[in-house]
Amino acid sequence: MDSSTSAAGDSDKAEITEWISETKRLQNLLEHLDCIDNTGRYKKKRAQWTAIALTCRSKTDAQVYQQELEMRKKRGLIDENVVIVTVEDPGGSVGSGGATLNALLVLAEHLSAKNNFTVLNVDVLTGARILILHAGRDYVFDACGKAFVTLPVSLQTVTDEGYEALTCNLDYILYLMTFKIAVKTPPGVWVCSTEMLLNIPEDVDLDWTEFQGVRAITVPGSIDYARNHGVYKISKEGLIEDIIYKGTPTALKQCTLPDGNVPLVAGIVFFSEKVSEKLASFCVLPPLDACTFMGLDSGVKSISMSLFFDMLLCMAIGVNEDDFTSGKRIGGRPRSGQKIEVNKEIIQALTLMWKNLRGTKLQAELFQDGSYNYLANDASEFRRFLTICPLKSDQDRYLRWTNRKHCYIQKPELVDESSVVINSVLEGDIQVGLDSAVSHCRIKGNMKIGKSSVLYGIDLTDIEDNVILGTGLVFQRFNIQLGGERTQKTQVYTIMGKMDHLQNPLVKGKLLFCNEPWVMFSNRTGITAEDLWSCDISDYEKTLFNAKLFPVWHHTKTVGVKEVLWLVTGEQDPDMLSRWRYSWRLSFEDIISSIDHSSEFDWRRELFYISGRRHIWDVLQNGTDDGLQNLFKSLVAENYASQLLDVLDEVACTTESKGVAARTLVCIAGVLGALANNEGGLRSGPAGNAEWQPAFQLLENERISEGVKLLKKVRGDWLNQPVTLVRAARHYEGAAQILIRHAVMSARQFISTLPCEPPPMEKWVTATCPARIDISGGWSDTPPITYESGGAVIDAAIQLNGKRPIGAKCKKIHTPHISLVLKCNNSHSIHIECNVLSDLQDYNNPQAPGALLKAAFICAELVEFPSSISLADQLQSRYGGGFELHTWSDLPHGSGLGTSSILAGAVIAVLWKTSGKSYDNSSLIHAVLHLEQILTTGGGWQDQVGGLTGGINIGHCKAGLPLKVDVTHVDISDDMLARFNNQFVLVYTGKTRLARNLLQEVIRNWYARIPQVVDNVRNLKSNAWECFSAFNEGNLEKIGSCMNTYWEQKKLLATGCEPATVKQIMDALHPHVYGQILTGAGGGGFLCAVTKEPNGCDVVKNALKDFEDDMEVYNVTLDQAGITVEVEA
Repeated sequence: MDSSTSAAGDSDKAEITEWISETKRLQNLLEHLDCIDNTGRYKKKRAQWTAIALTCRSKTDAQVYQQELEMRKKRGLIDENVVIVTVEDPGGSVGSGGATLNALLVLAEHLSAKNNFTVLNVDVLTGARILILHAGRDYVFDACGKAFVTLPVSLQTVTDEGYEALTCNLDYILYLMTFKIAVKTPPGVWVCSTEMLLNIPEDVDLDWTEFQGVRAITVPGSIDYARNHGVYKISKEGLIEDIIYKGTPTALKQCTLPDGNVPLVAGIVFFSEKVSEKLASFCVLPPLDACTFMGLDSGVKSISMSLFFDMLLCMAIGVNEDDFTSGKRIGGRPRSGQKIEVNKEIIQALTLMWKNLRGTKLQAELFQDGSYNYLANDASEFRRFLTICPLKSDQDRYLRWTNRKHCYIQKPELVDESSVVINSVLEGDIQVGLDSAVSHCRIKGNMKIGKSSVLYGIDLTDIEDNVILGTGLVFQRFNIQLGGERTQKTQVYTIMGKMDHLQNPLVKGKLLFCNEPWVMFSNRTGITAEDLWSCDISDYEKTLFNAKLFPVWHHTKTVGVKEVLWLVTGEQDPDMLSRWRYSWRLSFEDIISSIDHSSEFDWRRELFYISGRRHIWDVLQNGTDDGLQNLFKSLVAENYASQLLDVLDEVACTTESKGVAARTLVCIAGVLGALANNEGGLRSGPAGNAEWQPAFQLLENERISEGVKLLKKVRGDWLNQPVTLVRAARHYEGAAQILIRHAVMSARQFISTLPCEPPPMEKWVTATCPARIDISGGWSDTPPITYESGGAVIDAAIQLNGKRPIGAKCKKIHTPHISLVLKCNNSHSIHIECNVLSDLQDYNNPQAPGALLKAAFICAELVEFPSSISLADQLQSRYGGGFELHTWSDLPHGSGLGTSSILAGAVIAVLWKTSGKSYDNSSLIHAVLHLEQILTTGGGWQDQVGGLTGGINIGHCKAGLPLKVDVTHVDISDDMLARFNNQFVLVYTGKTRLARNLLQEVIRNWYARIPQVVDNVRNLKSNAWECFSAFNEGNLEKIGSCMNTYWEQKKLLATGCEPATVKQIMDALHPHVYGQILTGAGGGGFLCAVTKEPNGCDVVKNALKDFEDDMEVYNVTLDQAGITVEVEA
């Protein structure tokens, strides 16, 4: 083989290797791509957990934490089919290792029961993917513990499920494990601490190919930081040689990475399926069974084992058997030369672990760009976690940092922008200084909070004087349970400084309190060491943690906030000192061991409701675009539905705005839907039940407050099951439509007519109209969107195959009655005779024959209804006889070409002309808008703008009431006109659209202010003006692009408006057209396309030649005249 052949071979091999590498990369990328669920929403790919366990210290905590896990399942952070359980540590602290074994045992029992086994069967762990979370130690700075420290971030995964919620450290860790680290994990057990903030890069890619053993997650940290933490020593092959806790400088130097950092024990470890089975076997093997409830129930004294510094340590390749099994390495610290006293049960446990786990591959997985922050009992660090949260730098698009998380601040200008406020209500003159944090507080009055301070759990609603809290202080309130049975519930306030260290002893001036040395504090207040500590302990044992500083009860006085704040700034005051001294006082140590977790979570929920209630009130009254539906769902899930409905009732009763009242009624419907919890049927449906009609009538009569109160009374009997809840929601949306119609009727003031000479008796007045194509901007004309956000729609008036398809004619007749003749699409005619007023009473029922025409007589004010004067007398006295009115349309029902609105314009035009009234086009447009409200069909204004005004026009209106529509004509060149007529084509798809159902959905989503919907409405309007510019430029390609954009906007606004058949048609046309849309609301009817090549009809027919015969292609001609009205000679 010559050198050239060899070189060519090497080149081929290199290319093949590169191709394989790229294929694997793309495959990995595909595996991590977000997926689409069955509702069409994008969802981030997640780990498929079988079961999740959260360990905790006590049975009481387990009950509270179980409720919190259930809530996470409701919010979609945990899949519905995942087994979730909270597990109390048996017999006190058993360490992280013991808690892991106990949790594994409990999960095995749950899964055995779920699989119908009557005895424990560890085979249920085969194929299972399990996550065990450890709640860990109590935490001075958050009464709910480190797992439930509330972070100033929002998780998009929760929002995507339709909920608004606080984000706790537990939520973030669940997200981290479910959506980042464990996405591709094989069966096995993940164990994770909740005592840290861990930042992991977005592009996690762990290779699990044929992996067996244990994998420990690690991130780099500085040697200085590692002195108080655990560190891995890692071999060149990535195996863990040793695990060291609080290592010496020499020991830490041996663990350094190339960049000078060391790999920290990050609190997360994975056990493969085979190793997990070994761990499960420990649950029934003495003495390790003493870590589980199995041992406890057998009367065995519990033992404590560390997950990392005992269980994992025996797998580290650099640890020898003698050091490990003798107990010299307990806690991860080398203890050579030290006398070790370890009981025989611990020795036996260590020996058992060495025997069973030694030789297991223990691999380190280093995330070089990750970071680790332990939640230590350090006030300064805790404030930093909230105000300069390490997660703030996370580029994850599903994680959003925010300085204000679910809070109500009456005077936001008094709160420094750098400060963080979470789940709090601040009313009055509440000043918050630079870099301060306020969590779970309710404060009302006058208070100044200095910079770099932390407030947690404070409840001050009756501040009499101006309270000043100095710089760098931590002011907290805890709910606690006291007494032998823990039945006495109360609260205690505490305070400390950010520079204070809880464990510093009372020696050598090390002890600080509220950032001031102990001596200065004692001299200032008169408090002595004997007041705070027992004489039985040495100064080295006396710390801020066990100092009995905080009064909780006095036999004759009320004690609490004043006494605690006196500790900070107060001078010697004999009365205050006496009251403080003779109070029953608690230390931080006492408080932490007495936390009432149930009351703490209840307090958080109460604040969540209070701030939510304030937010709801402000959003509705001020008409902002904030979405509320996620908040409603969350409050319903937290059992605040009744209070929430009361708030909404109050808003609807007290507002003077019909628009606000309408939005509020739809919000009530949303709450009822949330209560139904996706059961009980579809939200769209009829709303004409007789029980609701008296309330509806009050709303029709504009007695809104009375109507809302009666709606509430009726609602009370419809809350008992999902079916009735959904039906009640439909009726509330029906009630909202009444108020929307009344709001739109404000357009009536823009209708103006003048008297003119009427045509003679028996002379026909005929109006003919083009159809219209909505080219861009539709839906922005629909109430309430149009009067709350403004609207812009560009339409073209068109003839189909050279014909104007819509018309009406009217004449006066001698007989004083009304004769109606309706003809539609070459079908037989319908004749209706109205001889008395009662024949007109169904004018507001769109399903009644001739309802539109009857409503037109009332809207055009030819007839007064209701009236004490008979129909015959009214007609005879005013016009000397009656009217005969004919209407026709050559378009199929549900065409999407604006038929009914344009027909209404034609009818009003001939009625006005026949009765002797002159008008302008603007009055006619607004009259149709008014008529459709009388008819109760609702609807917007684009159809009549497009069909009554010739050529191409953009209708537009500003936000606000009264609703006024303006029209701007587009002047196009002769060349552009010719190209329009040649290249615009209509295709009747043969599918009937259901516009009303689509309309209900759009209005519902708009009122919910779903962010995508709000943005889409804004984009609809801007795209319409873009299309307006394209017509002025004569740019067909740009027009087509605007049409394509418009179609995507329609689909986003009204899901389900693109049937499968229509999509197939559009796909077939795509190569041949600049742009295409379904006209009107979508869902069926006509498809409009603008072809790339001339002779558009031929192009389209050829592209669709393989489709069904019932499709029909129409030639489009731009109608320059709009409505024309002629009087018979």
